[in-house]
Amino acid sequence: MDNHSAGFGKTLLRIRNNKRYSQQYMAENKIHQSTYSKMERDLIEPTLGNYRHLLSRLDMSDEELQYIMNDYNHSEKEQLLTAFMNLSFNDVALLEELREKARNYLKGHADYIIADIIHLTDALIIMAKSGDVVGARKEVRPVWERLEKLDGWYLVELRMINAMLFLFPIDEAILISGTALAQIQKYAGHPSASKIAVSLRYNLCLLLLKNGRYTETITRINELIPAAKEAGSYRHLCVCFLRKGFALAKTGNPEGQLLIDQAFRLIEAADDPAFKVNLENEYNLLEEAASK
Repeated sequence: MDNHSAGFGKTLLRIRNNKRYSQQYMAENKIHQSTYSKMERDLIEPTLGNYRHLLSRLDMSDEELQYIMNDYNHSEKEQLLTAFMNLSFNDVALLEELREKARNYLKGHADYIIADIIHLTDALIIMAKSGDVVGARKEVRPVWERLEKLDGWYLVELRMINAMLFLFPIDEAILISGTALAQIQKYAGHPSASKIAVSLRYNLCLLLLKNGRYTETITRINELIPAAKEAGSYRHLCVCFLRKGFALAKTGNPEGQLLIDQAFRLIEAADDPAFKVNLENEYNLLEEAASK
């Protein structure tokens, strides 16, 4: 199997010994004894069917085995993906650092997703430095031109779309997010998919707010509040209260300010000063957008 390093056999042997499994147990009459022995000695690589069988016998996922093979760390590409999904999009220094690492990675690899990350970091840097939406959209256009031609989106593509959603005109963003959420439904029960779906919905609400679509914002946030309460996520609940309160206030509803105040009381009670700063920044940016 081309996507597994020469250390597969040695890793397989180490795990088997640690678990105190025999070669006979691992083979389980599905793999010939001599074939299995050659795998452990890195003389041959397993077929896809044999690889899946071995994962089942080890009670491991492919992700965990790859993590162990990489000395209990993610691969370089996985580290880049994780860093991109977890970074603060307003932190120019981190964006520039990630872009440089992605460029270095592409010197030794051909990779569509890492190339996409470079375009996206360029766009986010432009937005952070100058707020030039037109320039940022120009940077992400190659990413979207590639993704929109695909017959279907998988988790990594859905993550890319979520990261660039804010750069689309609002009506286009609504259509794209709807298509993305429909694709995510195929992954029902998958933890990563549910996180992407939640993030997409929150990002779309923010876009609606920035575009003065207050009634639509309230409707969509009302769908998010029960899930935030059920998950016990005070951060999500604070965001919901702030955004719904802002939308209500802009429609002249006095309950809006009460919700905004509730959001900040909740974050104060949680003693989360870093997130309070984020919440204050979002409120100020919303006020700035509404005044234009």
